[in-house]
Amino acid sequence: MKSNKLLAWGSAQFFFIFSVLIAVVFAILSDEILQKLQLSDSDLGLLGGAFFVTYALSQLVLGILIDRVPARWVLGPTALLAAAGTFLFSVSDGLTSAVIARGLMGLGLGSTFVGVIYLVGRRYGGRFAFMSSLSQSVTNVCAAALAIASAFLPILVDFRFPFQLIAALFVVSAILIFLFVDDLPDANKGSDVSLLSALGASVSNGQFWAATIFYCGTFGTLLAFADLWNIQFQMNFFAHSVQQSAVMNAMIPLGVTVGGLAAGAWAGKIGFVLPARVFAALVLISFVVLLLVPLPIVAAGAMMFVIGCGFGSSTLGLAAVHQHLPATVAPLATSLVVTSACIFGGIVQPLVGAALSAPQRTGQLFALVHAANPDFATYQRGLLWLLGSALAALVASLFFRKPATGEGR
Repeated sequence: MKSNKLLAWGSAQFFFIFSVLIAVVFAILSDEILQKLQLSDSDLGLLGGAFFVTYALSQLVLGILIDRVPARWVLGPTALLAAAGTFLFSVSDGLTSAVIARGLMGLGLGSTFVGVIYLVGRRYGGRFAFMSSLSQSVTNVCAAALAIASAFLPILVDFRFPFQLIAALFVVSAILIFLFVDDLPDANKGSDVSLLSALGASVSNGQFWAATIFYCGTFGTLLAFADLWNIQFQMNFFAHSVQQSAVMNAMIPLGVTVGGLAAGAWAGKIGFVLPARVFAALVLISFVVLLLVPLPIVAAGAMMFVIGCGFGSSTLGLAAVHQHLPATVAPLATSLVVTSACIFGGIVQPLVGAALSAPQRTGQLFALVHAANPDFATYQRGLLWLLGSALAALVASLFFRKPATGEGR
């Protein structure tokens, strides 16, 4: 049984890891994609938005379905769909085909996070917190390792081959899932609470809305920043090479790993409210610094790590859901919160792109433009969207409350 647990979790985890690595590859090769497909910054934002919106909608549907259909028949087919979308993207020749491919990728990869969490819950209920943290930590470390390796090894040059390779690995993921992801005898019976009742209980709870805005402002902003725009910022406005930018961007998932563990440990001692506020404030202050001061490369890399630590607190939004809602309602509420954050990230990405593509105007609100970096004001316009998102997370955290006795779980 222990071996079956590890094989089931490992198969889903393999799929989850490469679903995140493909986002890293997309970010690192974003400039290459722009050139090969002859796209604008606004078009690149559209590609990011198409992926995250379809990913979010897919995640919500599959998150409900996976508790009612054998897990292998949710994860396996979606891994094949992700492979098809990834391969189509690798052979795209323009914006239309690339958007369609990114949409298919989002639909296929929407099962990865909910799949891993479902299997951990079914097989490691007593160690759910540790195993779910381990799943995300392993994935973040792999993402950072790939980004750092790309700076020293020529593994990411032309964008087509890496996407074709990952498409093949998604097929391998599907095979492993079909072979090893079985369902326990009492699985897939569904919930005793109807979806409509669970939905009503979620949206009528004020802490659900605070958690949703907090998670959007942390995790959603992380998606928009680390998975796309940070590398573009470093290359276009600070003249860093793609290798330097990739290493700097790798500091974010490393920070998320450290910050997530620290925030979780702190919240375990005193509750989630104060840690959520402190870490949200850390993100906001860091973005203010980036907005006002062009930093040297080492200092900027350190700031990326600090921002990642702040983003690591995003799971405290999910903690609020689980502590303020009944156990029968929390799974649906969690899916809604995570889906909202993905949609939010998908909306912010093209908004940043539109801000960068907007004509230069005089009388900028922030006129800190240095001779060595004449485009700093344009960078500021794009970063303002991320700063505003971080501010929303901090405001939401001010509405968090400790659960009353007997509330939630």
